Amino acid sequence: MRKFLFKTLFFLSPVIFLFTFTWLFYSTDKGDLLRTGYIMDIFPHYRDIFKKEFERGVFYTNISDVNVKTKKQFTVLTIGDSFSEQGCYGYKNYVGENHGIDLLHFDLKNENQVQVLFSLLNGDFFNTIHVKYVILQFVERNIVDRVYEADTAQSITYDELCKWSEKEKNNLKKKDSSYKFPSDRMIKFPYYNLRYLIKKDTCYSVTYRTKINKDLFSVGSKKELLFYGDDLSAVEQNNKLENAKKLNGIFNDLSVKLKNNGIRLIVLPAPDKYDIYYEYIANKTRFPQPLFFEHMDSMPKKYIYVDSKQILSDAVRKKKDIYFYDDTHWSPWGSQLIAKELMKIITKNE
Repeated sequence: MRKFLFKTLFFLSPVIFLFTFTWLFYSTDKGDLLRTGYIMDIFPHYRDIFKKEFERGVFYTNISDVNVKTKKQFTVLTIGDSFSEQGCYGYKNYVGENHGIDLLHFDLKNENQVQVLFSLLNGDFFNTIHVKYVILQFVERNIVDRVYEADTAQSITYDELCKWSEKEKNNLKKKDSSYKFPSDRMIKFPYYNLRYLIKKDTCYSVTYRTKINKDLFSVGSKKELLFYGDDLSAVEQNNKLENAKKLNGIFNDLSVKLKNNGIRLIVLPAPDKYDIYYEYIANKTRFPQPLFFEHMDSMPKKYIYVDSKQILSDAVRKKKDIYFYDDTHWSPWGSQLIAKELMKIITKNE
């Protein structure tokens, strides 16, 4: 019996090792570049520098909480992607805490914020909920796809929106991100970390890892950039001038329609991390230069445009951690800079 147990343990030892290694070192509560890229967190206390911002109160209203009995007048409506879902340390929360600013956020799960805005405009939403500004936020890497996918004739009524909200609440289940057995994570995590260890300046999972020529994150003296692989793959289509022209035309159309309802459109692009830190990449031979913001800057606009790349690029030269080291998103410092610019715009137009 003892011999059998020994053989069984010997046979299972690789599985036990992989499970233990992954269970100990895989991060379920850190940045998305570590989690989706299966990269070991070697700076477990990195995010402590943002602790106070993570503990802030909330100063906005989610659209899922709005119904016929609630307030129907707000200063700002925000519609966006994950950059608009950063909770208490997001740009919308810093805007919402300003006196006299009532901020409503579209928090219902959606894959296309451009589609959402067209649907609200084509329905009766803005006859029921009154706002002065709509902030349309999008991340650089996928906005071209979102525009091409959008059905500009689609509509949704306020009643349908309320039913959507109730359905979301009923289907809401707490996500369990804890490590479960069995899981492909048990293979991917050790495998990718071994490959990154052998050759650091490359991409094996969805995360690129490359050297930079300046110390830009609070991770000791490590001059390294992590960014999402889709940032790079989106450059080709985002660099096409005709795509920027179509994008700008859609925003101009949305702006005119909103003005007919007495609403101003603020377009807020969130630069890809790759774009913001591109100038600091040590070896650019494999990395094309992003031109998306150059194209957008040159377009004639009927909407209010936030030149977020200029704002954030200027800040990167003076301060570390404008974006998270371990994540695709800007940090609370980046959120604050964007919120400051939005408040300037709102104050000026008021």
